[in-house]
Amino acid sequence: MFGAIILSLVANLSFAGNDLFGAIGSRKLGAARMSLYAYLCGFVLYIVSAIFLFRGEITLKPFLVSVVIGILFAVSYPLFLYTLEKGNATINGVIAGIFPIWVVLLSLIFFDETLSLQQAISVVIIFVGVILSTLHLTKKTRWHNIFSRYALLALVVSIVWGINFTFVRYPVEQIGWFETSFIYQTVAVIFSVILLTPIIRRSKPHKFETSQLKDPALNALTGFMGGLSYNFALTLANSSIVAPIAGSYPGIYAVASYYVFKETLTKIQITGVVLVLIGVIALSIFSL
Repeated sequence: MFGAIILSLVANLSFAGNDLFGAIGSRKLGAARMSLYAYLCGFVLYIVSAIFLFRGEITLKPFLVSVVIGILFAVSYPLFLYTLEKGNATINGVIAGIFPIWVVLLSLIFFDETLSLQQAISVVIIFVGVILSTLHLTKKTRWHNIFSRYALLALVVSIVWGINFTFVRYPVEQIGWFETSFIYQTVAVIFSVILLTPIIRRSKPHKFETSQLKDPALNALTGFMGGLSYNFALTLANSSIVAPIAGSYPGIYAVASYYVFKETLTKIQITGVVLVLIGVIALSIFSL
């Protein structure tokens, strides 16, 4: 259990850095370019690591599950960066980071894990916080603009990530933690090239310079560390324990993002963000 907690904490810090570098890079390069460059940089890390870590025997069913996870990541990650690029990076990053609640709920259904009363209360607090943080209630706000479309898109991303981080447990148990990561990363790279290249070609011309790879490289490195740590932790403990600890990173991200981007939040939105952070941290503590 101690090893799982340490790995989950490594994933926690890595995910926070991953989102922060993703937000910075998306605002410099655009979401599509940032996502594609990050996936390509990450793939280099996986190829090098595969020489030393790829050992398992691949079977069909867990391989297919890993492929689906890779496709979902390829679609959801550029959408996430889009919300950071166009919307409020602090709010949208926190909302996308609530994926642990979906992991806990799905693990209850599909892996026969249990949910304590304290965990249930934490989940409710997170939901209330998400609703408040997406509101744009000011004197001039019109009803059809109350909910930010970027915040709602970040919520959709969190659900997709919740699905991924829940069902990745199956191939991890069947074919290995690194093998699973390598398969879905490879698939994500392939689909990213297919999906994002046409978008990049239609966008505003952007002169490529090697210095532009700094943020994608840092994003890829932190994502690489977070993904592997999370998957390895699943070999030592249940998803309902690993996911809340690894997913409590929105607190670190929110503070860093707020100071980096200096974005303004209404009092209601600040209350919502604080509730999300309290809920996620409480969920992590009560999952130990």
